[in-house]
This record gives sequence, C-alpha cells and structure tokens, in this order.
Amino acid sequence: MRFSLSDDVTSLSETEFVEEAQKPFQFSNNRIKINKAVIIAAGNGSRLNGYQNHRPKPLLNVAGLPLLKRVILSGKRNGVTEFVIVIGYQAERIRQSIHPDELGVKITWVVNKEWKRQNGVSVLKAEKYVTGNFFLFMSDHIFDYRILEEITYPRLGNDYAAMLCVDSDLNRVNDINDATKVYTRDERLLRIGKNLDTYNAIDIGIFVCTPKIFDALRESQAAGDESLSGGIRVLADRGEMATVDIGDRVWQDVDTISDVRYAEKLLLHATRSPKDGIIARTINRPISNFISKWLVKTPFTPNQLSFLNFLLTLFVAWLVAGGRPVNTIIGGFLFQFASIFDGCDGEVATLKLKDSRQGAMFDTIMDYLSYIVFIIGVTIGAYHTTHNSWMWVFMAGIVIFVVIAVKFGLKYLGNDSGSMKDFAHEMNQMKHENHQKWYLKFFSALHHIGRRDMFSFLTMLIMFSGSIVLYYWMMIGAVLLMCLGITLSALYFMSTRSRSEAPPGKSDLILQNGIPVPEEQI
Repeated sequence: MRFSLSDDVTSLSETEFVEEAQKPFQFSNNRIKINKAVIIAAGNGSRLNGYQNHRPKPLLNVAGLPLLKRVILSGKRNGVTEFVIVIGYQAERIRQSIHPDELGVKITWVVNKEWKRQNGVSVLKAEKYVTGNFFLFMSDHIFDYRILEEITYPRLGNDYAAMLCVDSDLNRVNDINDATKVYTRDERLLRIGKNLDTYNAIDIGIFVCTPKIFDALRESQAAGDESLSGGIRVLADRGEMATVDIGDRVWQDVDTISDVRYAEKLLLHATRSPKDGIIARTINRPISNFISKWLVKTPFTPNQLSFLNFLLTLFVAWLVAGGRPVNTIIGGFLFQFASIFDGCDGEVATLKLKDSRQGAMFDTIMDYLSYIVFIIGVTIGAYHTTHNSWMWVFMAGIVIFVVIAVKFGLKYLGNDSGSMKDFAHEMNQMKHENHQKWYLKFFSALHHIGRRDMFSFLTMLIMFSGSIVLYYWMMIGAVLLMCLGITLSALYFMSTRSRSEAPPGKSDLILQNGIPVPEEQI
C-alpha cells in the first residue's frame, strides 16, 4: 500500500495531476516509510467478565504476551518507532505495565476520560499528536505482523484518505455475527457495518490513514455516529476508502474468553512452517504446539529452551552409552522426544515475537552439538558391546564431516539465515530430475531422510530393536550420506550463484545487430 505524501502530489503539474486523478484505482509494490501508529486501548472489555484477575483488556495475556505489547512489537517489526496510545479504563495500570525503553520505542500516552463513548472519540483524541500518514491499530486485535510487510499502498494519497485491511475468507471468522462486515469492489470500500446484509469481507482492525480521517470522524459525530466505522463510512461515500485483502495471514478480534482461546490456537498454528518435513507436520508439530502453549506462560527464553534440549540429548547420549538393550530402547524414544521438543524454542520465539537470526544460529549450534554428543554416546555403547576399536575411527571421521557440512551449509546461506532448516528447504525446492549432476539427483531425492524429524523418527524405530550395534552402523551410513549431500550441494549452489552474479567477460559476448549480448541469451 503506498500513500503518496502531499509533497509528491504538488510536484506534479496541473495537467499531470488531473490525468493522474482520473486514472482507475491501482496498487503499487512501492512502499513508503510509516514510522508512527495510533493504538486504541481505552475500552473496558466488559464481555470478558473479569477474566485473568480483572486485567484491563489491553493487558490480557494471549500466547505469552499482553495484547497491547503484541501490537506494539508487531508494528516495531515493520519500522514503527513512535506510538500514540489512547487509554481510558484503568489508564494508569496500563501505562505502568508497558515500558517504552524495554520495547525500544517512543510512546505518547493520551488519556480519554470519555472512554465509555464509542471508539471514534478515542481516535479523535490522538489527532494533535500525529502528522502525515500513520497506522491505526486496535489493541484487542492480534494479527500476523507479516501482514504489514506484504501490503502495498494506494497510488495517490490526495484521492484516498485511508485504507483498511480486510479478510475475504469468511469461513475462518470465529464469530461472524459480532464481526464488522464490509462490502468491497475493485479494492474500494463501499459499505461497512456490523449489520450489513450483503458483504464479502471482514474488517480486521488494521488501517493506514492520512489526517483526513479526523475530518471524517468529526462529520460522522456531528451526524450522531461516534464510531470509527462511522468515519470510515463517510470516506467510503466519497470514494476515498481503499481496501487490501490479507490472504491467508491470521488475525483475531479478542472480545470474549472464547476469542482468547481461538486466538491462541491461531497463533500456535501459524508457527507451523512450509519447510517442515512430513514427520514434523504430522507428528512433531501437533505435540510441540501443545507443549509450547504452556511454555509461553513461563519465563523460559527461546535460547534457554534450545539449551535444555541439548541437555536432554546429552542425557540420551549417556543412556545409550551403556550399550544395554533397555537403554537403547528408552534412548530411541527420548531421542524422538528431543526432536519434538526441538521445535518449541522456535515456536515460543515466534509467539513472543523474539525470533531472530542470532536465535536461529544458536539453535543450529545446539542442534549439531546434540548430533555430535549423540554420535559419541552411540559409539561408546557399540564399543562396549563389540570392543571394536575401529568404531572410534569411524566416529571421529563422522564428527569432523558434520562440522565441515554445517560450515559449508551456513556459508551458502550467508547473512540471510542462521538456520540449517533453510538449507534443507533449498534442497527441497530442487528439481532433481532436471539436474545433469548425478550426485545432485541422488542427494536431493534422499534429503528427506537427513532432516532431523525423519532422522530422529527412523532412529527411534531402529533402536526399538534393542541393538545399539545395528543402529551404530546404520547411523554412520546415514550421517555420512547426509553430510556429503549438504557439502556437495552447498558447493554447487555457491558456484552457480557466483556465475550468475559475475558480469559477462569479453569472451562471453556475441554481437547481435551490432550490440554485445551474453552468449546464453542467443
């Protein structure tokens, strides 16, 4: 969504301005910087009936974060550094609970003593604290912060006073009777209200506004409608209201206890990734989501959970080092559980908006240290059973190979990611049947086995046999193939990228109609 600022408009000549204004409504992928947001947090949430020890609704804890704090952090992730927050009911309690320095943002608190009136009154209270374009959020709406990353802005700010994000998937709305409904056509908002008979989308409570919204609210209030929707209706009647659909991104208006539970369910489900393997999707994620639902209510940080999972794997390594069948069986089960628990750190980070490249890197380091100590534990157990000294030689070689493979994998990813899960996703996207390199065809076809979810699940099944020696040799072969595949694939990816980024040399150019053209384009 792009609103052109007033100085963009005045740079046009009169003729160009008229021609521009007569163009049909369009969307552009260009973006402007919006660093200010208004958040409405004045209501008392009467339908929550004192839920969570009578907290005011903006402080209601949903999936590990107070609602208001979640909205602030979501805005911050998209470049918003200044927030104007309108409070009313239990205003001082809310103000004392939110610490701008801790969040790394600037907050201007505006107290609306008339908070019992409709929400349009609260929006008007913020008028003198904002200039230019701004986001308008509702404190009781949770949403995927990526919505703000993906939306584009209408072309001409002087023609479109505001834009509303909407959800056209009516089947996923938790309580459609209570939702604010809208009717849109060609990305213009035509009608809005809770009691519309004809509608094709739902208002999700995210607006991009120009200061014109305040004049519209005054006009609506003069006519007797003090709601925000009343002001939006004024703009819609003038043809000045745009909409954009959020696609499959999640959101939820939190008004009741049922909404709280549904919102947590949506947020947990959103932690699932298209990069997950088949075992992660069908077995691991449902269980790790259940665990994370409770972990977000604890003070554990994502990095602490990564380290706890490493300690669990360290215990598994000690257990299987005994070499006894019962140790092997229990160790196999616990290794699979460690694979499930491994998803919790990322889920908690996502739910609490604490995910970062540094956290992903720490998780990757812990994962591969876990692999190494597990390999050592299995080797000790197999040696105690067979007393074959060559097992130590093979184990040392495998550990060195793991370190080399991770180094090349992360080198290929560069600064874009700190997680080897992204490298696995790259391999998953490879069309191996189209590659001429036989090893790329082979490893891309087998890479699913090397994913932690599949590797851990197969480990459990094999170790249920009770034979640590059988598992040792199968592990050595699987890890060898996995590391060889990562190393060769990363080297191929990097060489391909280097060739694609390099400028064509003189010998690579051919003249076509007197113009030099790279040979591959002929």
